[in-house]
Amino acid sequence: MKHSHLQLIIFFVLFCWYQPTLADGNIEVVFQIVKSNSGKPVTNAVVISKKGKTSGVSNEEGIAKLRFPEPGYYEIKVSTADRTESVFREVRFKGQVILVTISESNLAGILVSGERDKTPLSRYGLVQEEIKRLPGVSGDSLKALQTIPGVVIGAPVGILPSVFTNIGTNLLTGNPYSNSERGDLSLRGGGTRQNQYYFDGFPLPYPFHLGNQSSVLNNNLIKSFDVFTGAFPAKYGYATGGIIAIEGTDRVDENKTIINTNLFLSDVYNQSKILPGLAMISSGRKNYPNLVLLQVYPKGIPEDAKYAEYQDYQWKLIWDINSEQRLSIQTFGTRDRQAYTKAQADLERGGEDPRPPTGLDRMFRTDAIRYTWKGKTFRNTLSYSRTSFNEFFELRFTNPLTAENIFGLQNRTADSITYVHNAFEWELWEEHLKLEAGVQGRFRETTLKGENISSYNRLFYNVFNDLLNSNAAFRSVIDGDRIRYREKSAYAELPFKYAGFRLTPGARVDNYSGSNETNLAPRITGGYLFESTKTGIMAGHGIHYNAPVSVEALSAKSGNPNLFMERSEHNSVGVSQEFANNWQIKVEGFRNIFQNIIVPDNYIVDPYALNNDTRIFVNETAKVLANPVTPKNLNYSNAGYGHSEGIEIFIKKTKDPREQSGLFGWISYTNSITKRINNQSRMNSDESRNRTLLNNSRTLLAQGKMGTNYINYYDDNNLEVIYNNDKEQLYDLDRTHILNIVFGYKFNPEWMVGGRFRYFSGTPYTPITSATRANQAATFGLNLYFPNYSGNYNSDRFLPFHQFDLRIDRIENYSWGYINTYIEFVNFYGRRNQAGFEFDNTKNYQRNQNPAPTYDTVNSPFIISQTPNGKMAIIPLINIGMEVRF
Repeated sequence: MKHSHLQLIIFFVLFCWYQPTLADGNIEVVFQIVKSNSGKPVTNAVVISKKGKTSGVSNEEGIAKLRFPEPGYYEIKVSTADRTESVFREVRFKGQVILVTISESNLAGILVSGERDKTPLSRYGLVQEEIKRLPGVSGDSLKALQTIPGVVIGAPVGILPSVFTNIGTNLLTGNPYSNSERGDLSLRGGGTRQNQYYFDGFPLPYPFHLGNQSSVLNNNLIKSFDVFTGAFPAKYGYATGGIIAIEGTDRVDENKTIINTNLFLSDVYNQSKILPGLAMISSGRKNYPNLVLLQVYPKGIPEDAKYAEYQDYQWKLIWDINSEQRLSIQTFGTRDRQAYTKAQADLERGGEDPRPPTGLDRMFRTDAIRYTWKGKTFRNTLSYSRTSFNEFFELRFTNPLTAENIFGLQNRTADSITYVHNAFEWELWEEHLKLEAGVQGRFRETTLKGENISSYNRLFYNVFNDLLNSNAAFRSVIDGDRIRYREKSAYAELPFKYAGFRLTPGARVDNYSGSNETNLAPRITGGYLFESTKTGIMAGHGIHYNAPVSVEALSAKSGNPNLFMERSEHNSVGVSQEFANNWQIKVEGFRNIFQNIIVPDNYIVDPYALNNDTRIFVNETAKVLANPVTPKNLNYSNAGYGHSEGIEIFIKKTKDPREQSGLFGWISYTNSITKRINNQSRMNSDESRNRTLLNNSRTLLAQGKMGTNYINYYDDNNLEVIYNNDKEQLYDLDRTHILNIVFGYKFNPEWMVGGRFRYFSGTPYTPITSATRANQAATFGLNLYFPNYSGNYNSDRFLPFHQFDLRIDRIENYSWGYINTYIEFVNFYGRRNQAGFEFDNTKNYQRNQNPAPTYDTVNSPFIISQTPNGKMAIIPLINIGMEVRF
């Protein structure tokens, strides 16, 4: 191991010492001219650069040599017998080989959908050159998603396992109200678990590492991404919020390797042409926060910070069988480990680690294959993928006074998703009308299994056993559970373009096996572009459906296996304007409506459910045999409703590729309001107690609904009406104002500076007003206090979130590639952005002290330091790194 480290050090030292200089006079560059369809060389092509005052003619190998006066961007014109094409290329050093592909007049295939074919409505796209060196994200391009209009940062899963993210939260905190779930992003008021991520058209169910630290994709692998927040194309389904479609590298024109290393992670990317029609792409990444922050400066880590160790990999094989057929095979996955158990704390910091005694080992892997066959006017693509997800979770609670092991728990979760998609494209009227149609299938299975549950405290064991008997959702996690369902879909769209007019009608049909329902989802977008002024107007409407995603909600043991699909309606209208010097502005207004939202429901009951709970059968066998059918609480229903409306402004400046220096970046602003209602009866404690006492002496025979009110009929011939007196509240993730300013300025080919400023309104919350002391006998010997919340739910807001990040790049060009050295100042002025509050159950309520604020250390990291006089100082997280390409 030491020998390999020495080799790596020598390797980088040689890189730094070896500095071949560029020729002062002429820089001779080799241009390889090939046909885009077959890759065959183009002979007798005239290659001209007017700015470089040079020209040449390609030989039988398609090679033309040109001499340029200095490095820079040049317009290159390539003329053949039947056409002339113009491209821009960067000349960097003597001997550089630049590949130029030109179209063939007898191209035997349809044109691939490009930028001009994509809808501009409710779609925001960024390419690699714009996001690769985004400040404040340690080289993670996908974090640029957070700067798109309409995107709200959610509460990431953090160290909680998947099945615990939304189970039993209120049991611990006492929070009486919630209308959201944990997740990464909310798009225009949609649920954080109602978005769909795609990578190269394949589902990406786990887009970010544990705690939203980083994406699971290598930075150099991401070619571009599109974010659809409105009426997205019909080929995208399984979402009521939005679509994030990530496009990976799909063509290898040259061999290259890129190595990036900084204080917190290292990654490598390689692409190689194995044969003329065969190429391979591979990449990998590893982070090491334990070796840096936990060892070098442990006192600087915030108390509630949670750093996980992760690694990811991607591999892809591209085989162009001939000019009409392509086969690609790829696999990608990740592994995350959070191991802050007592043993880990002893190992890392002598037992002084204050983090919770939690262990989590999570991994996923996707294997995929795609076959494409294209003719002169059509193309058919068949895709298949399978994703396996596995998670091991361990939790230990000890008595803070005696160090006694109160409770131990282990749980395993396995999830598999099989996805099949056949897409067909047919150009009906060249350049004007096209048919896009396809069929999709998605099959999912999730299993849970609890194991090695231990407790050495008799009082806690009794409390825990009572919790198992009374809470079906918690019981299903501990005892084990499984869900299975399948979705079958078909879609069709007819994109039409003529002059400046664009219209795309389409429809999608989704069938979900859980409720055995089939839904039609029509969608239409259109607009007109005035070529003379470069002004565009756009409008769109779409219906979207998504099957339930939570295992706890769908569980036959703890939830409602007959839940329906959630529904959303997206409406938007906008205008865009292009200006000189590569400026563009887009303004959109939107209104989204969310229906059939799955929410916790204390009143929905199945009067004739099988009495087949294993735990109850073991504990009360005779009672179960005497009553094989019994009323059962289903705990979840589709009673939720919500809406979101607002306006978005997006201003973008693109750097002219012909210039060696210049400004680029974007400004996004969103003003919106999102509200939801769970449609649940709000009973006070006396009403709930009286209802429970009354229902203990009678049996439910039937349940119906009148509007949003439940009507129950009991065996005593009495009716009960449960009135829905719920109120519409702000969405838990509502932010009135969202502002992002991202910029980069390239002074010359060597120096570049970038910045990112973010400002968000604080999210709503329900304040704690007092606390109640619990009986010691019921709390395993401890003095515990449980918080009392205000009856005005989501009536207060946290302070606004704001942060500035700065990055400086130094790029040194060499004949073999370049070295990019960079330094980042994340959270430049040391802002602590509040993400929530934490109530210490061992202490009574005290205003401004208990509960105490908790801070976002993932999206807004910081380091704690001390001034010479002993006061606490918050300083930015500094990241230094180097990227090498050869």
